[in-house]
Amino acid sequence: MTQTALDDLARVMKKDAFDVFAVNLANVANGKGSVYLAEMKVAAKLIDWKAKYHLHGQGASKGSVVEGLGLALHMWGGTANNSNCRLVIRPDGSVESSCGTQDLGTGTRTVCAMVLAETLGLDLDDVTVNIGSSKYPTSGASGGSTTVGGVSESHRRAAQDALQILFAKVAGQLSAKPEELVAAGGTIHVAGDKSRMISWKAACGRLGLQPIEVTASYKRGAASPLSSSGVCGVQMAEVAVDKETGVVKIKKFVAVQDQGLVINPKTCESQIHGAIIMGIAAALYERRISDPTTGSFVNAELSDYKLARLGDVGEIVVELYEPESERQRGVIGNGEPPAISPVAAVSNAICNALGVRVPVAPYTPQRVLEALQGRA
Repeated sequence: MTQTALDDLARVMKKDAFDVFAVNLANVANGKGSVYLAEMKVAAKLIDWKAKYHLHGQGASKGSVVEGLGLALHMWGGTANNSNCRLVIRPDGSVESSCGTQDLGTGTRTVCAMVLAETLGLDLDDVTVNIGSSKYPTSGASGGSTTVGGVSESHRRAAQDALQILFAKVAGQLSAKPEELVAAGGTIHVAGDKSRMISWKAACGRLGLQPIEVTASYKRGAASPLSSSGVCGVQMAEVAVDKETGVVKIKKFVAVQDQGLVINPKTCESQIHGAIIMGIAAALYERRISDPTTGSFVNAELSDYKLARLGDVGEIVVELYEPESERQRGVIGNGEPPAISPVAAVSNAICNALGVRVPVAPYTPQRVLEALQGRA
């Protein structure tokens, strides 16, 4: 059953859409009904669903303007892609990685640096990350939900392998076994006894003239404790619709998204913001117009193709759903998933406001007025 069909069921039954969605969670294909329900409750609180929701078409009017709420769910794979990382630790303590991945502006380089730094017990400024060249070890193609998992796998594995070699070099000096050592705070010390320690640079100095160089790999689909697949999310939209002009305005949009272990919350949230804006634009503004005779794309120029502007997207609230059960699943990509639900969430919110479904996206003023006329 589709997202809009569930909402239509709530409309016909004169029930709260939240309750209708919740009852049907047992039927979701990915078996994550309990996760969806938890995320729905978080989203409902953020948008104040209980106070604002009304039955379809029965909300109070402010002149010709009516408001409504809608929700939608989504699922996605997010499997980590193939990735290879070459890591070098030099006698002067410098750390440098090379990986043939790319950064599309979503923070891939930062993620690689964070994984290396945390594994080696260093600061971000202590590691150098090289990406964006085919001269480096191959990594997966650009993928919004496949890149972070892949590079996290390869960089974590390379750092762990290199660290074991370094531990073996300094264990004797600390009167310990290599497996008893940990790297943290720019030092290597015996677990539970920080007095038996050596600084990172001093430890690397014991390498002599030969740096540590390792290459670690991850193959897409291989079972791993570091990454997995399968994410889901809940989105809720609050809209205001003018019944005289047909204009739809987004007042607030809430997205609650799981993606396993979050490496960088800031860039993760930023990706979700971007996906929501794309989804709102698809729901209200973006429309491909083709010539019916030739099939030619006739509004391909930016001057003819309407995009959402800053004032068109309303207030966007993003919540990363990351209980310990999600963190234990490892890194899972989230680039595409949040772009799935916005069109349905906005459609359901418009239907809740008007009491009638606008059947085709984008929900332009003309289509809104036609839907209202059809009901009359």
